[in-house]
This record gives sequence, C-alpha cells and structure tokens, in this order.
Amino acid sequence: MVTSEPATRQIVILEPNGRLTAETVHVFTDVVAKRLRDGRHVLILDLQNVSYLDSAGIGALAHAYTSSRQCGGRVVFVHVFGKNRELLRITRLLTVFEVYDTTTEAQRSFPQATTARM
Repeated sequence: MVTSEPATRQIVILEPNGRLTAETVHVFTDVVAKRLRDGRHVLILDLQNVSYLDSAGIGALAHAYTSSRQCGGRVVFVHVFGKNRELLRITRLLTVFEVYDTTTEAQRSFPQATTARM
C-alpha cells in the first residue's frame, strides 16, 4: 500500500511564555512531543514571550528542531529578540535554525500549509 501526504499540511504555532529553563522545559518538551506524536511535524516556535533561556532551554529548542526533522517535518522560529537572539548567535544556532522576524514570513516559508495556534 502506498500512502501520500495531504496536499496541505497544518502548521502549528507554539507560543511558550516566561522562562524556558531547566525548571520549565519539561512542559515545553511534552507539548512538542505530543504535537509530533499527533502527526503535527510542521511547527513555528514564537519566542516573543520567552523572557529568559538557559542551556536547558536552548537544548529543548534544539531537541524540538531535530525531532521534527527526524519525522520529516520542519521547525522555524519567530520573534527572537534581545538576549535570546544574542544567545542563539553566540551558540551559533542562528546558523542552524531558520529564524524569521514575523509569523507571516514564517508561514510563507511553508508552501501549501494551513495554520493552527496552540
């Protein structure tokens, strides 16, 4: 039997709030894992409300990125400002992650996709 992917894929926008640190990453990683298990492999991570990232938070972002790619999906980032952007620059993750200034730009990078905020 041959299966094919639908012509349109649903983009899920995840908007974590507050600190993404060793104390809080389990919530974030659980949400990402659930979306991936549900077949939602196309994610936009909106970081505008993330006030602080530590090494565990960066690891969680990297894990979301690699987990989605392993499922044949894609993760992009939007609204990465200030200290969070500087941290991703210093760790050279800005050269790995796709980062867009706006959600609209990120959505346009996914041809034939619809969007759902979660």
